[in-house]
Amino acid sequence: MCFLSKIQRFIEAGHLLVKTDHVLLGLSGGADSVCLLLVLKELGYDVACAHCNFHLRGDESDRDERFVRDLCSNMGITLHVRQFDTKKYAQNGDMSIEMAARELRYDWFKQLMEEEKYNRLAIAHHSDDNIETVLINMMRGCGLKGLCGIQKKNGKIVRPLLCCSHQEVLDFLESRGQDFMTDSTNLATDFLRNKIRLDIIPKMEEAVLSAKENILTTLANINEERRVYEWCMARMMEETTFVDDEGMLKISKEALLRSPSPLSLLHESLRECGFNRTQLIQVLRSINNTGRQFFSEGFTMTIDRDYLIVVGNDDAEFQQQEIPCSTETGIIDLPYSKRLRFRLCDASGLSIVKDKNHAYLDTGKAGKSLTVRLVRTGDRFRPFGMQGQKLVSDLLTDLKLSKIEKDRQLVVETNGQIAWVIGRRASEDFRIDRNTQTVIELELI
Repeated sequence: MCFLSKIQRFIEAGHLLVKTDHVLLGLSGGADSVCLLLVLKELGYDVACAHCNFHLRGDESDRDERFVRDLCSNMGITLHVRQFDTKKYAQNGDMSIEMAARELRYDWFKQLMEEEKYNRLAIAHHSDDNIETVLINMMRGCGLKGLCGIQKKNGKIVRPLLCCSHQEVLDFLESRGQDFMTDSTNLATDFLRNKIRLDIIPKMEEAVLSAKENILTTLANINEERRVYEWCMARMMEETTFVDDEGMLKISKEALLRSPSPLSLLHESLRECGFNRTQLIQVLRSINNTGRQFFSEGFTMTIDRDYLIVVGNDDAEFQQQEIPCSTETGIIDLPYSKRLRFRLCDASGLSIVKDKNHAYLDTGKAGKSLTVRLVRTGDRFRPFGMQGQKLVSDLLTDLKLSKIEKDRQLVVETNGQIAWVIGRRASEDFRIDRNTQTVIELELI
């Protein structure tokens, strides 16, 4: 099978591209990206290119830019070029040069796609890149996803050369008489990927002649098995994990512990929450320690009686808000994706909704304004229908709320008195009676 036919079949089998796509191609000027440009043009795809000059290799960086400009000009290809001060960006972000370049590149590609209406981003990774990536992942420690390597399609990103080796790329360019630029840093052994490429893989092929082909076969098998894993995991997560009305992620401890692999299920359920493997192991070891908490950069996990409860930290510093009792109607935003609607109305003809999300306060008793705030230690109030006072914390305990639900509880206060434990219980001190003239209706939405 010829090189072009091989890639076209790979594109069609993986549903990577169709001829109506508007494709942006990341063009460095190296052999791989130049090959991909020629291939996609010869196969009849609509392609434009984007080149990043990271200014990391002195004259070489400018040489590559000139080459790319000339290549695209001769081929009649639209080219976008962006200059970056990569070292400064890396320093400001406290990251490696490699990570800074990657972040700059893909952020700009995303911006270009939105501005110019490109619907696919073509990247020139080939099968040798895939092998190197998997070996790096294994040496650093990884799970199933890391063992699956580079994916041929990830959202709008496609990699049509992933079915080909670097040698096939070089042979194709030679057959077309096409020049390309060589990055001198690719010949150094200072970086892990280059060491794998130049030292480790050749030694593997000395030991086993078909080592690379066997690794690619293994990758194909693992990717197939990953489909089964994800199918089963999705069904276990349906039984184990849900988001409640308060926006909290809850994981059933009982369902988690009877799964074939609680650690894997916990990892998949919390993939976007930033908890590391060590923390998840500690969670499972502490599964019966009610009240214990674990923290990632953006989330807090609390072990409750029946659930693991996870919430984001974005709303942790809620600033109290005022509700003027003289205003006829309005809505204020609360933490955790909630809002509070208030309405001033006459007591006569008032239609009362009796549920936990509504409260009705006598404005004559409430004063000029209400304050919405987080509950505090020692808060007391007189629950509706009771004679004596009660600690709000005792009410929340009676309702069997978790620690994190207690910490998130909001109250409505006026003149130093709690008028409503929002969504739980209103105060007897502000109830409507025969002398009430106006009422402020509060609704949690």
